[in-house]
Amino acid sequence: MKNLFSKYIIDKEIIKFGEFQLKSGRISPYFFNFGSFNNPAMLQELGEFYADYIYENNIKCDLIFGSAYKGIPIALATSLMLKNKYNINKEFAFNRKEAKKHGDGGNMVGASMAGKKVLAVDDVLTSGKTVLETINLIEDNKDELSGFLVALDREENYVEGNEKASTHIKTELGIPFYSMSKIEDVLKVLRERSRVDIIHKIEMYLEK
Repeated sequence: MKNLFSKYIIDKEIIKFGEFQLKSGRISPYFFNFGSFNNPAMLQELGEFYADYIYENNIKCDLIFGSAYKGIPIALATSLMLKNKYNINKEFAFNRKEAKKHGDGGNMVGASMAGKKVLAVDDVLTSGKTVLETINLIEDNKDELSGFLVALDREENYVEGNEKASTHIKTELGIPFYSMSKIEDVLKVLRERSRVDIIHKIEMYLEK
């Protein structure tokens, strides 16, 4: 899975190489461009990768949660492909950036998460800030996050300290963390293809 997905995001140019400022404020030599999933075929392929990972790793959950905004189409595509490919029917939910004061009200949309095992999905893990936001959001609604799955783990340090973000999530926050690929998996593919200039820049960035 990790090697296959790494090749996929390189071949489809979902991972871009250059100079990019991230949400964390860090300047990176690469960027996972979620905007590349801009048609039904691409979104279906992404959902299938997530569904395959959940099925193959036997991740137990009752509901797929996607945080606004990128997590929303991921949660929907994942739940659809779990049903279409594996006949596994999982509910899904997402949040609004601002609470709605009319109609159904509140900041949550979709199935109720009360008393359920919630698996959150997102595109990448960088500093762990988005994971914290998701935890706080779910706890504010008196629910519990039982796992977090991303497409790519950038293998960078947590928002505070020198510990890897993924390690902090698992050991300090006590939340199972999963990734379909890591930046080291991407580097492995780039080494196979002799992309020396890009490899050097990414390695130098990770050392920082």
